[in-house]
Amino acid sequence: MLTIKKQFMHLMNHTFLAMLTAPLTLLLFGAWRGMTFNGPNYLLLFMLYLFLMFTHALERLFSKSEQAGTKLPYRMILFFVILSIGSLIIIFSLSNVILAAILLLYIFYSILQFYPYSMTNTFYEILLRPFFKILILSSVSFFSQANFIPLQLQYELLPLILFHIFGLIQIQIKNTTGSDQPMTYYQQLLLKHSKSLKMTSFMLAYATAIFQIINLSSSLWAISLFVLSTLLVFPLFKRRFQATLRIEQYLTNYSFLFTLSYFLLFLV
Repeated sequence: MLTIKKQFMHLMNHTFLAMLTAPLTLLLFGAWRGMTFNGPNYLLLFMLYLFLMFTHALERLFSKSEQAGTKLPYRMILFFVILSIGSLIIIFSLSNVILAAILLLYIFYSILQFYPYSMTNTFYEILLRPFFKILILSSVSFFSQANFIPLQLQYELLPLILFHIFGLIQIQIKNTTGSDQPMTYYQQLLLKHSKSLKMTSFMLAYATAIFQIINLSSSLWAISLFVLSTLLVFPLFKRRFQATLRIEQYLTNYSFLFTLSYFLLFLV
């Protein structure tokens, strides 16, 4: 049992696995819901996945440079910008100008959240990241399959948005605690109410998802899997896990499992 537990924690903390699941998490729900109306368009979905892998790598370069206080690796940044734009051109050829324009805006956001002025550990990050990462990208992935976007989708995305906020709060608390820079008023409030903010955002994410279950004819096995996913939160609250927990990788993989278990609720 201990060996299985260690192996599971190793996977949840695995950097390469997190790199693979991060873009999949952002596409999974919207793409699946879109496929129920039309499609599937696997080639376009695959290109969206590659696009998000490249932009995710771009964000990681900016983030690592910011955390280490080192000079930006301009050659690597240029390399991934070229790959992102290249994949965007292919997406444009497979879809339309509206989808391509939205994704071009996303590339700008991926850079502007770090440079020239960083939004890291600010309230602006809490506002903008869920909007771009969940609402915009889920809508794009839905549109890529169904060729329209229903208003109902925004309501269905609420648990994913709240869970993303929960993860952001966790990372901001970790970064603020470990920083030797003077804290802003927002960061002071964040640390002062850290426990209540973490618990509230976590509870709201699951509560809104459970409210969705009431209106769905979800299978018992899907409901059981979703409820079991709540157990994954314990390493984030237990101090004995903190020494070995790689919080960003863990939260990325947890977000994937949360999204997977949530979208399984919609299977009839």
